[in-house]
Amino acid sequence: MSKKLTLFLGIGLSIFLIDLFLNPPNEEKTIYISNEEVIALINTWSLQVGREPDNDEIRSIIDSLVEEEILYREALRLGLDSEDRIIKRRLAQKITFLKQETISTEPEIKDLESFYQETRESYLIPKSFSFTHLYFAQNKEGKSRAASAMQDLSSNKSILSADPFLLGKNFSNKSLLDIERDFGENFSASFSDLSIDTWQGPIESTYGSHLVKVLDSREEYQPSFEEVIPQVKVDFLMRQRDEQVKEFIDELKTDYQVIISPSFRQ
Repeated sequence: MSKKLTLFLGIGLSIFLIDLFLNPPNEEKTIYISNEEVIALINTWSLQVGREPDNDEIRSIIDSLVEEEILYREALRLGLDSEDRIIKRRLAQKITFLKQETISTEPEIKDLESFYQETRESYLIPKSFSFTHLYFAQNKEGKSRAASAMQDLSSNKSILSADPFLLGKNFSNKSLLDIERDFGENFSASFSDLSIDTWQGPIESTYGSHLVKVLDSREEYQPSFEEVIPQVKVDFLMRQRDEQVKEFIDELKTDYQVIISPSFRQ
């Protein structure tokens, strides 16, 4: 932190302490801004702007923080938070995140391996294809142009009339689910009948007609535990956190009586 900023904060703190001594505060109307808050905001400002703020800009940063706090307190005083579903959801998420952060124990390998065996299907790598294609748009007589282009390819002639495709021309290691998402169900279904390293088609997609050459295919593969330990650890900790949050909520529920309006009908 620069000497200028340290001096500015020091002067501000001195003024605050003198005023605090001369005018004992009304706690409900007192806003205390810590050095840590100001420094954090100034660091954020500096990262966004690319330089340190000058004194006027520091005052503006602090003023904005004070105004935000005042408006927040006034909103609470007026009860504006009581019926706001977005605010309630944010607060609920915040306490959930805090509860999740309480899990800090490093899992043991035996627990991770047991979790992997329990959920091993989720780590299965599906069969995948690498392929290239030529695209012919629906609104440009795609079917007839694709059929003509296929004849030219069969005769070893060059293809100059294909259309640009938004997602690109070449695709690597795409599962059938990936292909279906990008091209549609009819297009992905055709891959079970396609040969390697030869042009085939036309094949219809959501967008038009295609000529496809499959360059390579990889069979479904189940990785070993050792190959996926990092991801298994992430998934294991996530499930632990979810279970702990659920237990926490279930325990809290015992302190509440829930009454649903009798007039409600599903």
